[in-house]
Amino acid sequence: MPTTAGPLTAEDRLDPQEMVVLHRVFRREIPLLAHLVEAAAPHDQRRAAVLADHLDLVLGALGEHHDGEDHLLWPKLRERATPDTGVVSRMADQHEAIAGALSSATELSHRWRTRPGHDTALLLAEALRTLDRHATVHMDDEEEHLLPLMAEHITPREWSEVGERGRRSVPKAKLLIFLGAILEDTTAQERQQFLSQMPAPARLLWRTLGTRLYRRTTARVRGTSAMLPRA
Repeated sequence: MPTTAGPLTAEDRLDPQEMVVLHRVFRREIPLLAHLVEAAAPHDQRRAAVLADHLDLVLGALGEHHDGEDHLLWPKLRERATPDTGVVSRMADQHEAIAGALSSATELSHRWRTRPGHDTALLLAEALRTLDRHATVHMDDEEEHLLPLMAEHITPREWSEVGERGRRSVPKAKLLIFLGAILEDTTAQERQQFLSQMPAPARLLWRTLGTRLYRRTTARVRGTSAMLPRA
């Protein structure tokens, strides 16, 4: 028998749309950063530092998100989601391919930050596009086949443990920036749902400081500000 915290009522079931919202960050930022790195002027140390800082945030968040799934979700789903554990095994195999591409992109990003030559920029841009291809295949597969299993077998509390692990991995100075990245492409309903789960002081901080900070950050990174709706 699958072991869960007990039969899940409609109110207790996980809403897997949160995973889709998080995936949009990686779907948007990784190919965008590949383009921006490739377009950067060679030997522009300041520009390289701006983009490498943002790469540290995005690539670090992707790695921690997958580590959280590996340690906190996959073991539970292998135990509970029979006979569909083949889906979980496929997700784990995809994580291995992504981890290799992620390691390569991270190493090249650190090299480019120090010595931002044209050849290294091209290698980094290609590594990011390779990572994007692996990650897109995985996220498409995950959203179609894994999220229904999560909704059936993972509780909201168990999913929140993955999110909390990810939040702890983000430097405190970058938390509002990553929150902005999550909220940038949300619908009004998704945004309201996401913000409603935050403590009131955190929501106030986002509204009073976070939106301006995120616009300034995206203006530096992209050369144009993100269009954030009013929270």
